[in-house]
Amino acid sequence: MIRLLFSLLAILVTSLAATPLPAAEPTENKGDSLVIMSFNVREWTRDTDKSQDTFWKKRMESMRKMIEDVSPDIICLQEVLPPVGRYIPEGYKSVGLSVSHPIYIRKTLSASKHRFSIFWESCVVSGLKIVNVHSRWESDIVARTVANVNGQLTGRDVACGDWNTFLGTLLEAGLKMESARTILGIPETDTFTNFTKPESHGAIDHFFVNGVKPLSYRMITEGYGSPRISDHYPIVLTIALP
Repeated sequence: MIRLLFSLLAILVTSLAATPLPAAEPTENKGDSLVIMSFNVREWTRDTDKSQDTFWKKRMESMRKMIEDVSPDIICLQEVLPPVGRYIPEGYKSVGLSVSHPIYIRKTLSASKHRFSIFWESCVVSGLKIVNVHSRWESDIVARTVANVNGQLTGRDVACGDWNTFLGTLLEAGLKMESARTILGIPETDTFTNFTKPESHGAIDHFFVNGVKPLSYRMITEGYGSPRISDHYPIVLTIALP
């Protein structure tokens, strides 16, 4: 309940925030595919030391440059607070209710059938159900998240985000979707790298599909002016449109 109240309050703050920073318009896609980005940006309030490379404003400016370069059609972010929205290029709009894990889409697209929870946000874009997940590693929360995602499947679905757990754990919990990486034959690599100490967490950020053909997947390690934009790497999936 506290998190929900915070999210509702943050929505009000967002409405009063400054207009987005000037940025290039995203490049339109060719119409036969859709590019989706998932990225845990790391809450900006953790990194307020302006002398550090991890200072949130430096990293968010790098994020803006990265989004302009990749030019995704849909952006699923996690660990967000309202000021981060100012660094999303002007060619996008936020949809749905969540502030902490929002979904952005091109202004030329429309979204409907929004749903919101502490651990996920979903909507329908171009006839495709998009579920943006920011879950946790505890077994009961993993099971709850998987059950919620399964309950939303329409036959054409993409679920992505920071699941905070491994592929095998999610499949064992009964997720009724396929890993895009597995379909494409791409091995799992670390998607999380701690800012404060070197450690391996494996792949905890994932794309899953149901009734959708993945065309390509990649993880972005370039910092676009920062050593690293976040303690997670952005992951990008291109899917075929019917």
